[in-house]
Order: sequence, then structure tokens, then C-alpha cells
Amino acid sequence: MGTVAVLVAAVVLMSLVLYWSGRHGGRGRIGGTSLRRGPGAHTTSTGRAKISYATKEEAQEQARRMSHADGVRMSVYQCVRCAKWHLGH
Repeated sequence: MGTVAVLVAAVVLMSLVLYWSGRHGGRGRIGGTSLRRGPGAHTTSTGRAKISYATKEEAQEQARRMSHADGVRMSVYQCVRCAKWHLGH
């Protein structure tokens, strides 16, 4: 009986955490963004809108500048949702 109660409590707690994180997100996130964003999301990990670039070359130039400034290699990809170009890690 005690084990069942602990399992039920754990499931309820996990459900509340997923519900709360989907509505409010973590610190620095904009309310309404989801932790389960998926590949088609147009928000960054902090909940801000992703910047779109019209051409691959424009995105590559920005990725090069950011990589040089931050020391972190950035890549570019064409979005399946909007067909524009975005930057990623």
C-alpha cells in the first residue's frame, strides 16, 4: 500500500512539474513557451523568438561573427516551418 501511494505521489508531482514548465518555463523564459519545443519551434531555449535570415550566406556570415566573438561554433540550418535560415549550436 505504501509503495502504491509513493508511486501515485511521484506521478502527480511529475505531472504538475510538466504542466508548470509548459506554462511558465524556467528562469529567463517568457511565459507560455514550452520545454518540449521540438525542432519546429520558433523560440530559443530562453523563450525568445529566433532570428531569421533570408539567405544561407547571410546566416553563415552571422554565424561566423558569433563564433569568432563567443568562441562557440555556430551552424546554420533551413527551417522546415518558415523556409528561412536560423543559427544553431
